[in-house]
Amino acid sequence: MNRCNKIAVMEKLIIPSILSVNDVIPLAARILKITQLLADNDIRIRDLHTTVSRIHERLVKNQKNTGKSLLNEELYLLDKRRDKALMSLSSVIRGLSLSILDDTSNKASKLYTLFDKYGISSYKAGFKTEKGILTALFSDFDLPGNQKLLADLNIKPLYESLKGAHEAFETVSCQVLEEINSCASESEAATRILEEMFPALSSLVSMIQLYYQFEPNRYATIYHHLLSCINEVNETARSHQHRGPYRSDAPQINTQMQQGRI
Repeated sequence: MNRCNKIAVMEKLIIPSILSVNDVIPLAARILKITQLLADNDIRIRDLHTTVSRIHERLVKNQKNTGKSLLNEELYLLDKRRDKALMSLSSVIRGLSLSILDDTSNKASKLYTLFDKYGISSYKAGFKTEKGILTALFSDFDLPGNQKLLADLNIKPLYESLKGAHEAFETVSCQVLEEINSCASESEAATRILEEMFPALSSLVSMIQLYYQFEPNRYATIYHHLLSCINEVNETARSHQHRGPYRSDAPQINTQMQQGRI
């Protein structure tokens, strides 16, 4: 195979149709690293290298912005804690309503009708639905008459623990939403960044190709290093495409948020 054929093959190696954001980010990073020394000493390579580097930074920032919030795990745990507080209160009131002591049973039964009214399985609902149910439940429980019943039954601390757990959840939930809105306003579409990255990356690689064509002995090492790097990423991308994986080419919202859990 002559040099012209080699270059023709090389030009086809960066294939946008098979490369996702998750492929391009490490590919660009490796190409930048391989060509860094050459960029330090060659102004033509330096300009191309700088362009790819800037686009790569934008792409990395985009993926950080569109990833899961670091607060999601905390939000999940707070939701579980709130659910436990709700089940604890409803279970205790339900148990007291079955007491053989008439006064205790009557007072507890009055409170338990509120759970029947709004549903004790609200913890199984989406975050927005659960918030609405708990807000209404708190509104009724906070009435003076019901507060006295809670005090008479010595279960007011259980009720306050539920309100505290709900408030803690809502605080973090608001922080997550603010984070999502902030990221959405600051982020540009990954596909738009890729449209800039592919030609910039191809230009950098093509310049190395030309150098290799005219001075193969001098540029053989860097050329073959690039060739190996690109072939490796393409092979991985093809295997992923064959398995039909989820491709993260656009901003995504956490699955729980899509289902209305936030």
